[in-house]
Amino acid sequence: MQEKIITQLQESLEAIQLTSAKTLELALQVLAWVKLSSTGELSDDLSLSTTLLDEPSRLLQVLTRLAQEGDLIGQAFANGTDFGRLDPRLLQPALTLALRLDQAGMLKNFDPVRAISSLSPKFSQEPDLPLEVTALLAGLAGVLPGEDVYVPWDSRGTLAASVTSADTDVYLESPMLSAVPALISLLSDHRFQVHYADPIRTPSAVENGQLRQFDVAVAFPPMGIRYSADVTNNDWFSRFPEKTTSGAVLAILHLLRQAKRRVVIAVSNSLLFSAGAERSLREDLVRQGKVEKVISMPAGLLANTNIAFSILVLNPTGGLDKIQFINADTAYFRESVSKAKCQMINVDKLVTQIESNADTDNQVHASVEGVLKNDAQLQVSRYVLPDTTKQLQALLNQSRTVVLKSLVSTVRPMPVTSQDDDSIGVWEVGAADLPPYGYISTPGRALKVEPFALTKHAKQFLRPLDIVLIVKGSVGKVGIVPHDVPPPGADGWVAGQSAIVLRADATDPIDPRALFLQLRSELGRELLSGIVSGATIQLIQLRELERLEILLPDAAICQQAIETLEKEARLQKEINHLRQEQSLLASDLWSLT
Repeated sequence: MQEKIITQLQESLEAIQLTSAKTLELALQVLAWVKLSSTGELSDDLSLSTTLLDEPSRLLQVLTRLAQEGDLIGQAFANGTDFGRLDPRLLQPALTLALRLDQAGMLKNFDPVRAISSLSPKFSQEPDLPLEVTALLAGLAGVLPGEDVYVPWDSRGTLAASVTSADTDVYLESPMLSAVPALISLLSDHRFQVHYADPIRTPSAVENGQLRQFDVAVAFPPMGIRYSADVTNNDWFSRFPEKTTSGAVLAILHLLRQAKRRVVIAVSNSLLFSAGAERSLREDLVRQGKVEKVISMPAGLLANTNIAFSILVLNPTGGLDKIQFINADTAYFRESVSKAKCQMINVDKLVTQIESNADTDNQVHASVEGVLKNDAQLQVSRYVLPDTTKQLQALLNQSRTVVLKSLVSTVRPMPVTSQDDDSIGVWEVGAADLPPYGYISTPGRALKVEPFALTKHAKQFLRPLDIVLIVKGSVGKVGIVPHDVPPPGADGWVAGQSAIVLRADATDPIDPRALFLQLRSELGRELLSGIVSGATIQLIQLRELERLEILLPDAAICQQAIETLEKEARLQKEINHLRQEQSLLASDLWSLT
């Protein structure tokens, strides 16, 4: 019912021919005007009434005057000068509808957060956070009575409204100049402050030349945003010790300076495993004991992207010796709404479970020392493990293992971008060319390389018994190069750009054929799945791959693996021959010639 009120008002304003964003803003202004009038917060000459509706010219004058009011009212109607260009008769249907709804008591329990969170794309050009995600962020914030809360990047005001209560002081800061946050504040049961500034470039919560300290900060910053280098160079408050353009890194550092007790922030999963500034930040936060909780969320929750994200709960004081990892991407907390989209369910139970701090199947604690040993990785999948992974770890603990780096060298794909007339033709081996059994038989794609590549990139041509492993996209697919592969040069084979080549040395303690079969096996797939990362595209990072623990088989197992692979190859040749023979059996019947 809540969204129907907004939708009906927007439909009654369609004749004005505004954008969906402006129509939403105008519909909320109509509702706010009615509410302020009925609660007596406006003087008689500014209040909306049936009498005023009969005076179209005065109607626009009053709307324009509302923009001159102070504080929230002025912010909510800040575009008052635009009203002068409207035909007042086109406003009358919406105003009449709003007055009728108010007189019928339909606006008494109106919840603006629920209303605009439920709008269809037709009526909301910029989809808001799903109501359930907003509720989860608010629940994790755990705002106590009398605390003040900082909510940056909340361009709609729905998150600020969700953490606001009768005895909290909430400070919203948005880089987008819009009347909507102020309107949501006016329409909510409890109001919050609205300020317009970029939290990173020009923070507005400043007192006596210092950043104001709030008890709690809650934020869902824009995903993937980057800042220019001058932001860190020109920072007045020494928030950014490391120079970076990553918006997620800068946002976390900023929030830790503006909050005293708790920070709750949604981040793209890439921040949890990426190298560079992201890794430096993770290591510092973990080492200082500032990471309290990490919650992995299902992909497909957001209307305008399928990027998977996680929620970090940080303690600005630090000193924690354990980190709680929670997997919220389970059937109990998620349900599908379409092939690519889903929504959260049982959010209140999720918050209760997280607050309990008890270890469960989808919630565990890991020591700070253990996380640091794991390259400060914060992906929940590294710590909340399925039963198959636990079985694998038990097997590894009982077996002789070595790290992959000690068995093979890694070779990156050759750059292949040339289109010159004197370019050399080569063949690329991609994911689709890796067979389920035996050796790689036929590369699927012809490419061109510069002539100098024959010498400069000679080692990147595939050699006999090289292992081709896909590390981006179809991660974990693996194939082995046959003995009769063409030599480096024209018509040579190269690995595709989504692959890495594992090359064994003659002195290595394991035959590459045995290593290949281990990586291809059920055990190997489980090993590789444990190091898969990725926000939108799955990938295996090279440093993780090189540290992967591999079972070191004895000579008998190695020999058995070699014989198995060679038998597979012989059988595959027979299968290919039979298929060719099969295709020729009826080829002469009813031929056109």
